[in-house]
Amino acid sequence: MTEERTILVTGATDGVGRRVVERLAAPGVHLLVHGRSTDRGKAVTGHVERAGGSATFLKADFDSLAEVRALAER
Repeated sequence: MTEERTILVTGATDGVGRRVVERLAAPGVHLLVHGRSTDRGKAVTGHVERAGGSATFLKADFDSLAEVRALAER
């Protein structure tokens, strides 16, 4: 039995972070997709799911220490 890998990608809704997510999206991989935009986060998680992986969007603005702490707790 293969174990699912869980990978956190920060800044995953645009640019290099999004490209990393697109390359990692595959069966057996659960991606934690971090970003500030819920709409873009949903688009990225949809791409992952269509590629056979699974994803959870984690909204947080790293300019806010309170949001960083909340993300860490999740």
